[in-house]
Amino acid sequence: MKNTIVNKSLSDQIYESLRESIIKGELRPGDRITELEIAKNFGVSQAPVREAFLRLAEDELVISHRNKGTFVSNISMDEIDELYSFRIHMEEMALKRAFERITEEDIKTLENYYQEMMKAGEENDLDGLRNTDVNFHTHIYQIADHKFMYHVWRILSSKLNRTWYLTSQVYFTNLSEVASIHEPIVKAFQQKDLHGCIEAFKNHVNYEKKQQLLRSGLSADETQ
Repeated sequence: MKNTIVNKSLSDQIYESLRESIIKGELRPGDRITELEIAKNFGVSQAPVREAFLRLAEDELVISHRNKGTFVSNISMDEIDELYSFRIHMEEMALKRAFERITEEDIKTLENYYQEMMKAGEENDLDGLRNTDVNFHTHIYQIADHKFMYHVWRILSSKLNRTWYLTSQVYFTNLSEVASIHEPIVKAFQQKDLHGCIEAFKNHVNYEKKQQLLRSGLSADETQ
């Protein structure tokens, strides 16, 4: 089916569409994409596609090789390890700032996201679970109120989401398991327990990281 763009910002719409396809693994590591093909698919000129490609390159989701073309970037085991290690340090800072600013309404929002995650897990809804998981952690960064850190989180979450789609069905036998590991974080917020919240978050991330590295679904070619 041919895609149709209706918004004014063509490059933004194309960027979001390609970004989502890469994150969800519809475009896999090593796949070649061309401006001409994408432009034809969306029924637009190559100019907005070129702009979208530049943004995807900034996000390190694609890489261009002279005389060869543009390809979806690979994900290595080392990169997964680095992503999780960096996330632990950055989100600890976000949690500390969030605890200084959080309101009862914010806690209620986190509780609601947790319940939505549980529902998505029970229904084996991978997209719904992924989106709500991102919303949960994004809300923490919004509460933290640090523009640069929030910007870094948006880039980091794109990379983490790629590994999610490539491996989550492999290392989680039940998607409810993903949702349930957020419960201690929510409880720590409810109890105003910063130390407990940080520890719960570290346990959550270290568990995911361990499972990804031990039982990754990436192929040998994709880990080079």
